[in-house]
Amino acid sequence: MLRPSQFRPLIAVVAHGCLALTVLLGTSVEAQCINQQTPSCGVYKQCFAKYCPCSGDKDEYFESYGLKYCQRFLNNTNLTAEGKRWRDKTLVCLQEAIVPKLDISANPSCNCEEMKGYAFKVHVTCYTQPGSSICALPIADLNEMRKTIDVADAFASEGWLQMKEVANICVDSAPDDGRRALWIGIRAVLSAR
Repeated sequence: MLRPSQFRPLIAVVAHGCLALTVLLGTSVEAQCINQQTPSCGVYKQCFAKYCPCSGDKDEYFESYGLKYCQRFLNNTNLTAEGKRWRDKTLVCLQEAIVPKLDISANPSCNCEEMKGYAFKVHVTCYTQPGSSICALPIADLNEMRKTIDVADAFASEGWLQMKEVANICVDSAPDDGRRALWIGIRAVLSAR
């Protein structure tokens, strides 16, 4: 975390769905983690991986998972307008949740395993946030998501647990127009493991 002797106040500014994190060093202002107003993935490499340097570690998350899926979802042109709104809100939610967990000092320390675990837990909250939940998305968007995610990541323990938790939420909150039945089926498959 920040050390008072090294840094002055940390200011997190959230405006128009844009995350801007600024650290005041002496009298100069240096932007550390800036997310553009339009959905962007640059923060994973330019900030998160910089302040949680886990490259080569089995628990590295930001570039091998976060950046990879951020780019894939932003490049998916087949999502409906509702799916794109969900994607954009989820992206902001995921990125904003990471910032308070980073040590953005000159010599950052990061427990790669803990950060990866935290990031996966945040997925469930961000995927099912009120007003923009995966549970209410059209089935066409769910199918696009299925095609976007690598089978190996879906079957990895973190991915499987994450999907199982989301399905448990969606069984109770998805619209009862066929989508709830779909989530009941998904939960049954995920619970078999």
